Amino acid sequence: MKIENRKSIQCSQTNLVFKGYFRDLNNYLLKQCLLSTSSALLIALSVSPVYAESQLPISDSTATLNTVSDLEQHRHSAEALELEAASLLPKPAAEPAIESHIAEIAFPLHAMTQADTSTLQPSQLAVSDRWQFSVEPYVFVPFRVQADATVAGRSASIELGLGNILNFDRAFNAGIRLEAQKNRLGLIFDGFYVSAQNSGNLEVTFPPGSLPGIGANIPIPVQTSADASLSIRQGLIDLAASYRVVDTTLGDSAAAPKSFPRLVFAPSLGLRINILSQKLEVDDVRINNIPVGNLPLPISLPVNQDFRLNRTTVEPLIGAQIGLDLSERWTVDLRGDVSGFNLNADTNLTWNLLVGAQYQLSPNTSLQLSYRFNGFDFEDGSGLTRANLNLRQNGLLLGATFHF
Repeated sequence: MKIENRKSIQCSQTNLVFKGYFRDLNNYLLKQCLLSTSSALLIALSVSPVYAESQLPISDSTATLNTVSDLEQHRHSAEALELEAASLLPKPAAEPAIESHIAEIAFPLHAMTQADTSTLQPSQLAVSDRWQFSVEPYVFVPFRVQADATVAGRSASIELGLGNILNFDRAFNAGIRLEAQKNRLGLIFDGFYVSAQNSGNLEVTFPPGSLPGIGANIPIPVQTSADASLSIRQGLIDLAASYRVVDTTLGDSAAAPKSFPRLVFAPSLGLRINILSQKLEVDDVRINNIPVGNLPLPISLPVNQDFRLNRTTVEPLIGAQIGLDLSERWTVDLRGDVSGFNLNADTNLTWNLLVGAQYQLSPNTSLQLSYRFNGFDFEDGSGLTRANLNLRQNGLLLGATFHF
């Protein structure tokens, strides 16, 4: 009996030892499971700002703020889960290394997640690597058009004021601008059409010996008054690439999620296709101040001649744009370009300068109002083959931009 009682006592002690061992093992495995879950959640939160950054559109500032708010909520949820795990786990004195191990892993991840979320700005979240496109149709209403043109050696002028310009068969200017932007790189297509016409009693200058009939004997240029019509057509097609060398906030970026003003400077380089067409129609010519033999003045000569010029050149283009974002709605900018550089002709130079402002109606639509200066100087040939155009315009440019 004593031997059996002793064996029973030994079996009971052995069972207690194994039960204590399995209980400690279960507690340890539970700790490891909760620790792994908490660490994985914290690591996911540390990576989630990068994922949010790649998914947010640039123009959607509301979605950006919501993303930051969601990150804060997830971080607080992670903290609550960490505290709940710590409260559920038993804390035996024999396992201080496990508690210190949890603190060593959880605290750096928590600090990293908090630092990334607190320093992340909506403007940083909004950066996207996708291409963005914009289309801007515009109309140019010049207050004054002045042009001196020479076609086949015959010269005439156009002088139009605002009253003539509002009659669109006298002057018309319009264009369309397409832009594609990815990060700092931009691609530009700009097509611009110029039309100016004047008719009636115009002053027309003929080179020496070019007047028919008696005028053929006059050895000097003859300035006449003629029933004539002068029309000018010019098309400009710009293909260029731009790069934002400056894109920075001038204010304190830490004071607000998105600070203003914001400065952008982007030079551009490309090609310009310049298409020029001029036509001078002359009917009756009257000579008022040059005596020809014994003929009385004035003299009226029926001429009925048409003179035309069509010329297309491809030339280098250099430009730049400076933009200043004053707020989420208002932007002021300065844009200019020059091309030609006296290539393909004796004189060949085209330039544009715009100063204006843009107003953001919606995330996808904005309006533009600018004052534009436009000039073109072209001259080539001599004598009866001489072609020349000095064109000057300045006025308002009205446009609407649609973003995609």
